[in-house]
Amino acid sequence: MTTIEDILLLVKGGLYEDALLKVDELEDNLDKVHAVSLIALDIYEKFSDINLALDIMEDAEYITKKIKDPFKKSIALSNVASAYLIIGNRKKGVRLFEKALDEALHIENSGERAIALGKISYHMGISGLIDSALETFEVAFDTVIRSKIDYTQKTDYLIKLGEILEETGDSLSSTGALPFYERAYDLFDKLHVNFKAAILEKKILLAKTLKVCGNPEIRSALLEGRYGHAVAEVKNLLKGEKIAIGLLEIALWMKKLDVFEYKKIVREILEQINSFNYSQEGVAYIATLLTELGSIKEALVFANKIEDVEKKSEALKAIALELAREKELKDAYKIIEMIPDSEIKKKALEELFEIEAAL
Repeated sequence: MTTIEDILLLVKGGLYEDALLKVDELEDNLDKVHAVSLIALDIYEKFSDINLALDIMEDAEYITKKIKDPFKKSIALSNVASAYLIIGNRKKGVRLFEKALDEALHIENSGERAIALGKISYHMGISGLIDSALETFEVAFDTVIRSKIDYTQKTDYLIKLGEILEETGDSLSSTGALPFYERAYDLFDKLHVNFKAAILEKKILLAKTLKVCGNPEIRSALLEGRYGHAVAEVKNLLKGEKIAIGLLEIALWMKKLDVFEYKKIVREILEQINSFNYSQEGVAYIATLLTELGSIKEALVFANKIEDVEKKSEALKAIALELAREKELKDAYKIIEMIPDSEIKKKALEELFEIEAAL
């Protein structure tokens, strides 16, 4: 029996015609829609061949029309809608999402309707419609809460929705992932599913740490402890100042986990720190990262390059307070004297006094 995994292997090898022929061997039309959409997206992403990708998506759309069950049809429509949006046909994508939502309303079982809405939310999220995805999830959540099914079933459906939220976050870069992770954490925490809440808590911290290099593959590698792979991905995928920033973000994550090898990454970056040209935004962010990593001398160099008075003042304040925490009070006071913004300097002194009193 042919599976989607079999087709994905052909796609990975660039055997698109063979993959399309294999689609007919799938038993479920929903699987067929998913497989054809994956083939079209792979062609678009690897070759930027929009016309061919759209032609293939017409096949997926045709298969969708054969599906009668409203649960499967709503998911298939959202799958096709997502692919169209990613490829660039926004008008058709949005229209098909609207059809998917309308189809979901015909699902009689409230639990299944909620899951279908959750799947639609997932496809909205991965195609960039973040706000719509979150709004659709809330409709799915309310559908379960207001249903007349028993408590145990409600809990099961809510857990499934939380897992869909998490899966959506796992498919997005850090910025996009955060609202889905945070909503999933809130859900699991309130349901007292502690082990899932703990996993989400870690994913949230990672996404907040990896603001620049936080694509799904790099985050996944770091969660699994494959630090060398994550470093290699940053070097392969990013350019210019983003390489330095990405590696410092990885080092900061490792430091938060008490992985001692983070110091090696910091040393390697500092050795080639002058090899890149930096934007003002990059300069400010690197100053912050170096401060959190404890490389105060180097952080100070970058902080002094910041032209914006407020940002420079905040960077110097962070350096001063970090020195104070390390009991380097004399140096901390010297840095505070360098802060150009009087209000930020005043706040820095107040916080420094608090730290000093606690030592």
